[in-house]
Amino acid sequence: MKKIIEEIEQYTFFIDYFKGNPIRFIYDKQRDELRIHGDDMFKALGYSGLFDFLGSDEGLDAISKMKKEDPNFELFGDNGIFQDLKLK
Repeated sequence: MKKIIEEIEQYTFFIDYFKGNPIRFIYDKQRDELRIHGDDMFKALGYSGLFDFLGSDEGLDAISKMKKEDPNFELFGDNGIFQDLKLK
C-alpha cells in the first residue's frame, strides 16, 4: 500500500512495500519521472544494500551486460542510474 510521505512543488515522496520491506520513491512532477531508492530495493531483495549487490556476482554480471548493450552507460553521477536522491 503506497503512502505519501511529503509533497512539495516539484516532488512527491512516498513509500511502498515489497514482501513487507519498505521502499522509498520520489516522483519528479516536472520531469514526469519516478525514481526508486536503490538501497531499499536491494535490501528487499536480500542484499545489505546497493554496494553489496554491485559487489556480488549477480551485480557484476548485470553491470557487464548493461555496458555491452550501451557502452555509454553510466552507473553513477548526474546521468547515472544510481543518483544521490535526497529522499525523506
